[in-house]
Amino acid sequence: MQLNDNDRATITARLQEAKQGLDEVFAMIEANPDAGLLISKLNDCSKMLDRASFALMVSSLQGTAGASEDEKAANIRHLEQLFLHID
Repeated sequence: MQLNDNDRATITARLQEAKQGLDEVFAMIEANPDAGLLISKLNDCSKMLDRASFALMVSSLQGTAGASEDEKAANIRHLEQLFLHID
């Protein structure tokens, strides 16, 4: 199944957030950070990757449902909140 432009943009944006977070982790390691801060930042990165993965999964499932773009975006946000407890 192919992603539409809106879904591709959503997933790409979430992956970019994760990439930026990982870049920050590498910068933190160079600065010899407190381990607690580093763990917290890695946890944030993990959540960003989870959101991207979930958006991809939902997009794939909705591909045959014929939902409008607005409905897809709203459904993805809603399902993320329900299943991943993302605020």
